[in-house]
Amino acid sequence: MILHGFGGEADGGGKLDRIKRVLLLSYNDLPHYLKSCLLYLSIYPEDYPIGVDDILLKWIALGFVEEKERITSTDIAMSYMKELINRSLIQVKSTWTDGKLITCGLHDFLREIIVSKSKEQDFTPVATRYYTRWSEKVRHLAIHNFTDNPQEFSSFKCLRSVVIFGYEDPLTTTILSKFLSGDPKLLKVLDLDGAELDNIPKHVFKLFHLKYLNLNGTGVKIIPKSIGKLQNLEVIDLRGTNVTELPAEILNLRKLRSLLLGRLGDYSNDYAVWGCKCPLGIGKLICLEELYGIEADSDKIVREVGNLTQLRLLVITKLRREDGKELLSSLLRLTNLRELAISCIKEDESLDLQHSVFPKLGFLTRLCLKGRLERVPQWVISLQSLRTLLLFNSRLRENENVIGSLGHLPNLIALGLHGAYEGETICFKVGGFQKLQRLELMQLKRLKWVRVEEESMPSLRSLQLGDCKLMQELPSGIQNLTRLQFLRFLDMSDELMHKVQNLDKQSVDYQTISHIPQVFTGHWINGRWEGKFL
Repeated sequence: MILHGFGGEADGGGKLDRIKRVLLLSYNDLPHYLKSCLLYLSIYPEDYPIGVDDILLKWIALGFVEEKERITSTDIAMSYMKELINRSLIQVKSTWTDGKLITCGLHDFLREIIVSKSKEQDFTPVATRYYTRWSEKVRHLAIHNFTDNPQEFSSFKCLRSVVIFGYEDPLTTTILSKFLSGDPKLLKVLDLDGAELDNIPKHVFKLFHLKYLNLNGTGVKIIPKSIGKLQNLEVIDLRGTNVTELPAEILNLRKLRSLLLGRLGDYSNDYAVWGCKCPLGIGKLICLEELYGIEADSDKIVREVGNLTQLRLLVITKLRREDGKELLSSLLRLTNLRELAISCIKEDESLDLQHSVFPKLGFLTRLCLKGRLERVPQWVISLQSLRTLLLFNSRLRENENVIGSLGHLPNLIALGLHGAYEGETICFKVGGFQKLQRLELMQLKRLKWVRVEEESMPSLRSLQLGDCKLMQELPSGIQNLTRLQFLRFLDMSDELMHKVQNLDKQSVDYQTISHIPQVFTGHWINGRWEGKFL
């Protein structure tokens, strides 16, 4: 591993040049397609957490990812990412419990080399308050915290991508207007994540070659009909905006692969999830691989989703009880799904997913269900590839053997029950949950006791208990969880919180949790968890 141990070596100035030579050799040894992918990371500020899903979409839009028969561009791009990680040229910064990559980054020494190479090749100059001039041959432009008027964007005919950082800067809109007035006809990627924009600039709709448009976190409210002109668009990210409905012209975007919509509310409201209304005919966008935040406001929309057979990710909101069977029929056809989230229209509505229709989602690894279930659908228990399961407000009954049935999912790594169980006791029986690493029991209003039998959850590393106010005792058998690294008590009963915070080292309770390296007690205060470690 190239970078292993470099931290210590870097302290000696005499070894610094050798480290850089090794990194330079590693870079020069890369095939051309990996060089382009790696060079592109120079657009990001130092120590910036680079979203893995997002950078893969950019690589694809810019043509860095070679096409292969019977393999999706997404899978090929991910193989590039993993190869660069295996070569120690990209560092993994964060992952989900199930192993899915969240963010990545560059070693400081490598970033220095890549930034230098980018400038040499007019590949990716970075515009900052100190650097406001660049070649007209530049292909990718990053704008970081601009505080001065830039040069006129008069002739950027080679430009392929623009990414703006430092969105709190009042000059962002000015910079964007000047840049677009330069008529960058070949632009493929425009990333305005978080920019202070209330409307999409009209010049954007002249960018015929645009493939990636990110408006995440902007103040945009309306998508104009002109969106239909961007017929090469493959990715549009409208998450975190105020857009509530898409125009019919979105159906002209037949190359669209990722349609990302909706926004989340605050922690205290489990139903503060807003999707976006899509026009009838959405089923014509057959290239879609990601459909995030679509509102299921009619049975016709739910039925059309079944035509999107390339979908790998589906997040559907406001599902009505009467459309549950229709959704299951659509899921029968979505055999490529990897991630699925379904939420009902309101708190007292049920997710009617108990039917003879039995979707066999053999590749599904992540499932989130939000709404009343009362019992776990049989098709969920059959998901052999499932690694993460999140259930919200399911109101599962104690006599339905909920935990026993879920315990047989062979590859389950993360389980979250949030207001999902109405029993007084949860018992994790012998032999169950053999691969489970993370367990969250949250807002279980009737829960009094948790029991862990021997040889149950042998791989568990993290246990979180939150807002289960009737629990006054530590989980029984917690000493059986020999691999447990993190134990968190969040907004639990005063009795339990006091007991945990004042354990006598000679007590039985202390002995049951003394093997756990990190024990945390906390409360939700001013929008975040505050507390202390024991």
